Amino acid sequence: MSQKVALVTGAAKRTGRVIAEHLGAQGYAVAVHAHRSIGDASEVARGIEARGGRAFVVAANLSNADEAEGLVGKVFAEYGGLDLLVNNAAVFWQEHFPDFTIEQLDEAWAVNCRAPIILTRAFYRLAKEASSTGAVINIVDQKVKQNFHRDHFSYTVGKTAIGNLTEMLAISADPVLRVNAIFPGLMLPSDDQTQADFEYASKAGNLLGRVAGPQDIADAVLLLASPAYNGTDFVVDSGQNLIPVAKDVLYLHKAPLG
Repeated sequence: MSQKVALVTGAAKRTGRVIAEHLGAQGYAVAVHAHRSIGDASEVARGIEARGGRAFVVAANLSNADEAEGLVGKVFAEYGGLDLLVNNAAVFWQEHFPDFTIEQLDEAWAVNCRAPIILTRAFYRLAKEASSTGAVINIVDQKVKQNFHRDHFSYTVGKTAIGNLTEMLAISADPVLRVNAIFPGLMLPSDDQTQADFEYASKAGNLLGRVAGPQDIADAVLLLASPAYNGTDFVVDSGQNLIPVAKDVLYLHKAPLG
């Protein structure tokens, strides 16, 4: 396998799409994962191919352990191997403790933490069998780095778990896989945030007066995919993490009226 291969979960939209397109532009053959957004994922794959790259769409519901387990095998079957797994997919909604439902907690745990672990294990087993090596990058959240607040409780439970496993996974997967993590902040309008509110929060919610956006995250993925990094937690958020908050910047910073 001469061309490097990447699997990006949640690659149909938003940051995952930018990561997939960037890796395609850098010469990776890209497995574009989606669950429900297959049409958008197909558009991403066609775009990579139109620019001279290779890509295919791979579908899986990551809240289903069996489907998550089989995802890496589909990539090996299509491309003959895998070099880079980017665990980007996540579920996200607003709720607080104690008013979450068991269904919300279970889904957020399954997608945001359990699926990355299952995918990493499947990657490890198939790579070891093929006498190959690779890299895993988990996309987490800057709030896990000592900047907690009450918002998005179930989402945060899953992200906190996977965000605190970088070193353990790196040690456990050695010497087959290197495992690193990226901790982004606000990148794109989310929840009910208006464009005006996003632009205001982009300036007010961090030290640099600009968000570290999807392209910055894609650049960080490419950096951490190189052989020099293992067990690294990389905060890419324009200094958002350095400003303690009592609630998410989505709700904290609103554009002035008028």
